[in-house]
Amino acid sequence: MADLQYSLELLGGLGRQLSGLADGLEGDTAGTRWDDEEIGHRRVADALDDFAGSWDDKRGKLTTSLREVGDMATSSASTFQEVDDQLAADIEAILEEDA
Repeated sequence: MADLQYSLELLGGLGRQLSGLADGLEGDTAGTRWDDEEIGHRRVADALDDFAGSWDDKRGKLTTSLREVGDMATSSASTFQEVDDQLAADIEAILEEDA
């Protein structure tokens, strides 16, 4: 049987970092528009507007995915800790019975 090794600190930290990234992306929703005077050409300004609109859609999907994976990592760390604590308590109880 293979041993499962994990770092609760790293797993929990991953969850917090991913949630922080999602928060940062959610907070960055200010729309940006360019006009042809700033850019120098209307077609370039239109292309930038199209990109910004597409990025808004993709940012929403990315934010959702980051938050979901972050929640999974945090939940996994919590569950691993609970299982580890319960196994340790069970082993202690068995050892006390045998003593």
